[in-house]
Amino acid sequence: MDGQPLHAPGRPRDEDVARRARRLEERLAKATAEIAAFKATQAQHLDQHVEACLRQVVVMTFLGASTGGAAECARHGFPEQAPSKSQVAKLILHASKAAQPLFKQYFEGKGHGAACDEIYLSGHPVLDVVEPRSLAITGLAPNTQPTQVAWAELLNCFNELEAGVSDQGTGVSCTLAAKLQRVALDIWHLLRAFCAAVGRLEAQAYEWIAEVDRRKNAFLAALPWALPPLERKLPCRQPLVPPQLTRLEEAQERCEKTIAFYDRAQTVLGFLYEAAEFVDAQGRVRQPQQIQADWEAALDLVQYIEVESLLKLADKLRGKVSGAHARELAARLQAVPLPKGWQEVERVTLQPLACQAWRYHHARQTHLCKAPRLAAAWLAAELQLPFVAPHLEAYCAAVFEILDGVLRASSAVECINSVIRLRQGAKRHPHVDFVYLLAWLHNTRPFSEGRRKGLTPAELLGVKLPGDGLAMLFKRMAEDKAVQN
Repeated sequence: MDGQPLHAPGRPRDEDVARRARRLEERLAKATAEIAAFKATQAQHLDQHVEACLRQVVVMTFLGASTGGAAECARHGFPEQAPSKSQVAKLILHASKAAQPLFKQYFEGKGHGAACDEIYLSGHPVLDVVEPRSLAITGLAPNTQPTQVAWAELLNCFNELEAGVSDQGTGVSCTLAAKLQRVALDIWHLLRAFCAAVGRLEAQAYEWIAEVDRRKNAFLAALPWALPPLERKLPCRQPLVPPQLTRLEEAQERCEKTIAFYDRAQTVLGFLYEAAEFVDAQGRVRQPQQIQADWEAALDLVQYIEVESLLKLADKLRGKVSGAHARELAARLQAVPLPKGWQEVERVTLQPLACQAWRYHHARQTHLCKAPRLAAAWLAAELQLPFVAPHLEAYCAAVFEILDGVLRASSAVECINSVIRLRQGAKRHPHVDFVYLLAWLHNTRPFSEGRRKGLTPAELLGVKLPGDGLAMLFKRMAEDKAVQN
């Protein structure tokens, strides 16, 4: 020991105090950053919960829930972030005001209003035939407050359409045609009862197939080799025929008849659908007289099905299709200008191919922004002239526009009963901009099933949106809130 002071093992005698202080500061800064990151993550999760809660409230209101009902459901799903009834009302008011400029921005020039899910223009949801502030043909004036009186006028309008649907499809076609100043055909409601009867035959055929299988198993169980050993040794002068065999043969015979009835009925149903088409599979425009004759000829085949209920339905369908939706169609197609360099004699080849392409896209509901370009490429390939595809696109677009101009209506009432009537019960005095919220969400929500699955009504008509409609709405609401602050 030379008089030097003792120090802790491993620690240098001349340690810099400033360095130690710097290390402590770094550790403190790191801990502070971790706390800030944790709080930011916590706030982000909270914001996500709040946004999810608000999305749920807006969607529930869109689907017809009242402000109180939406607040109560949100309280069960998000107990800490759920808004009150008054806050829901303010949220819907804010969303309605934000939806108005969005709707005008993306649907300006696309006609007068919003798409209606169940009214089609040759397979495409209508954007250009409905009133500006509505989901369908509401009759509400743009600058009127949609009070209870306005709701009553709206529902009276659709009560007329509902009465038309009950007239086996022809009434709704006439009503829509008169209101829209266009010719319409509602082939689905025209054949709805007939389709249901054919479906019952199919169900009956499946039932008899199952019955035959059950009786076959019963017959096999009754055969001699299935009997106990003692019963097999009993002498028998005449072979025993189990009664299950007779019942099996009867069931098989009835099953075969039912299947034959269904097959014939399904064939006739296909003929009826084809008879109502105004363009045949070869792309030729069918005249009204031809449509009427094919319709009556298909109904004559019902007598060979030998089902009494179908005979009665066939009698009701006689004279229901006049072929009026094909009038002047051939003349309008004939007036479409041919591509540059094409002669009039070549229209005989070009027009049927364009009509065939339209049938293909109509069956698949390809949206209009792509259909003419794809059709032009297909026509060029069929003509073995691939280099002329760009020159055929304008011609295909003109043909598609004419053929899409024939209004083929499914049930307008189906949309109204599922959309509009809910609003009447939940909102007796909705805000004047509330219809913009309904229209925006209706047009930007993708279909969840069917051949349009994943597409929105807007996409089917070529309206391109940069993102999800509900997300765009909340982004616009946040921007409006930031401007106000």
